[in-house]
Amino acid sequence: SKTPTSLRDTPQSVSVLSSQLIEDRSITSLQDALKMAPGVTVQKTTSDTYEFYSRGFNIDSIQIDGAAPMALSSVATSFYSRRLYNLAEFDHVEVLRGSGALFGGVGDPGGVINLVRKRPLSDFQLKLEAAAGSWDNYRTQVDLTGPLTDSGNVRGRLVTAYNDRQYFTDKLATQKPTVYGVFEVDLGPQTIFTLGGMYESTHSNSSLGLPRYTTGADIGLARHTNLGQNWSYMDNISQEIFTKIDHYFDNDWKLNVSYTNTRDAGKALAAVSGNAVNPVTLAGPVWRASYNVYSTSQDLVDSNLSGSFDAFGREHQFVLGADYQRVTSRWQGSGVFTGTGVPIDVFDPGYWKPTTTSLVTPRDYSPNTQEQYGLYGRLTLQVSDPLKVILGGRAARYHFQQVYTNAGVVQSDIDMREPTRFVPYFGAIYDLDDQWSLYGSYSKIYKPQQSYLRGPLGSNDVLEPLEGKTTELGIKGELFDGRLNTSLAVFYTKRKNGAVQDTNYPQASVLYGGSCCYVNQGEVVSKGIELEATGEILPDWNLMASYVYNYNKNETDSTALSTITPKHQFKVWTTYQLPDAFKDWTVGGGVDVQSATYVSGTTVRVDGNGNVVESNIPFDYKQSGYAVWNALVRYRVDDHWTVSLNANNLFDKTYYQTVSSAANGNFYGDPRN
Repeated sequence: SKTPTSLRDTPQSVSVLSSQLIEDRSITSLQDALKMAPGVTVQKTTSDTYEFYSRGFNIDSIQIDGAAPMALSSVATSFYSRRLYNLAEFDHVEVLRGSGALFGGVGDPGGVINLVRKRPLSDFQLKLEAAAGSWDNYRTQVDLTGPLTDSGNVRGRLVTAYNDRQYFTDKLATQKPTVYGVFEVDLGPQTIFTLGGMYESTHSNSSLGLPRYTTGADIGLARHTNLGQNWSYMDNISQEIFTKIDHYFDNDWKLNVSYTNTRDAGKALAAVSGNAVNPVTLAGPVWRASYNVYSTSQDLVDSNLSGSFDAFGREHQFVLGADYQRVTSRWQGSGVFTGTGVPIDVFDPGYWKPTTTSLVTPRDYSPNTQEQYGLYGRLTLQVSDPLKVILGGRAARYHFQQVYTNAGVVQSDIDMREPTRFVPYFGAIYDLDDQWSLYGSYSKIYKPQQSYLRGPLGSNDVLEPLEGKTTELGIKGELFDGRLNTSLAVFYTKRKNGAVQDTNYPQASVLYGGSCCYVNQGEVVSKGIELEATGEILPDWNLMASYVYNYNKNETDSTALSTITPKHQFKVWTTYQLPDAFKDWTVGGGVDVQSATYVSGTTVRVDGNGNVVESNIPFDYKQSGYAVWNALVRYRVDDHWTVSLNANNLFDKTYYQTVSSAANGNFYGDPRN
């Protein structure tokens, strides 16, 4: 929200995944943290990349310290990055659900994720962590912070972490060293200068998940099955440099200016598995190989002025700011260089390696650039003692340019500019008493669809932007002197102009850019209820609990918009420090429950040589509802040391965390560990 604001004074659904929660669950990655967030669905795209969904929509905006939004890597955005957001750098995670264009820029109406960096502390602290887990999962972390001068006007923090792990699936491993450092300097009594950076190197191999039968039926493969190969690899380097100035004026106004540059670069040699399994012949899946290199650089600038003023006998708040985002990305790939592929026996995959390895990259996306400019403002009016009214808006411009060539021949050339668009924001908060408030809000968002073109092929005519709007009503409470935050929200989101395939043209694709041919979809609707309680319900008893009901539908054909979004999600995690003689012990536990999800679509049937013999075979399959239980026991050895044991999936439930196509993309959830 750009300014310190309580959950109760925020007229939208916001959840905070606190540092204590992250530590209790021994969470080290953003994807594992978001599994605990109310209403958020985490989907694997490969064994080590993820997408996040809320209320049936994609969450495609990430902020760091509330600054200008990062662009996430996805097919829809055409940017290539494998940064996984190691939580060694961050203190806690905030999640806003619904349309977040006011401060989040363009995107889907799923929400915004804000990562809050660890800052230097004014007192010396050295924190050491070492962890070992199932399947040779080892991690160490050192976190050192404190004053660097006698007066304490210069403070620093250094965090180093190293993760070396394997997984329950065969032939998967990751090594990931991370270094994060930050300095704070008091330039004067009212000005703070911050400078920091992060470096992370990741070496891993991955897979595209498991196939199913062409009918959609489950093959029943063992959870450890992996159709990838251990010679495949993905090497990625992520770097970040950031700086910030905070100046406090005498009248309690504040000026903030921040700049962040992130760079990701890597290369991958992949053993790609694909095709569904013929239930009669068991043929279909084949191995292919590909090679690609990529790089992405993002420059993010955010500046805002905030403060309060008196008018009409009351105090009001105002924020005015501007942000800028520039993303420059390049991807070069070989395409598949092993022809129709080599058949796989999915029940006994064995070893395969191509006889020739092509490291030539004729497919090239360059330039591949996005620019976004935004001017935003928010005015909070204290209309009466119990009533606040919030008026806000964002004016934004957008520019995208991409040229795709194959062997030097231009396949698509997109240069689109979205004229200045204004998205409004309105909210109201009515205090019932010192603990409870009613609220309502209305927010809009839009998202250019540069990767989706109208027919015919070669027209380079980009679809109209996707548009969404969210209305939300609810009640929030701060109980037990603010130690427990509660909320109940009812939301209604309508989105239009999403891209769907144009059946008047044969399906053609130019990889991730310039895909043809599409038309704008009609309206889709998502509505539901969210309940949440987070905090301390009794001394030494902490709780994070939520229930979310979501119903989403495509109004055009009355089908579900997002079948991977459960209608019902219930998540709870609680810890309790035992009293008296057992005060050194803390116990915890929780459960994640969700209703059924399903996937439908079409696939192809191939013969033993990998040749397509039948197309457009319909499939439909379901992942039944399931519950995953987790537990914690922690012992405080003395004032400095603790030892803890986490047990995840306590009852060893077998389930698919992600269901996708019949060809691949289906991933089991982790067994007990």
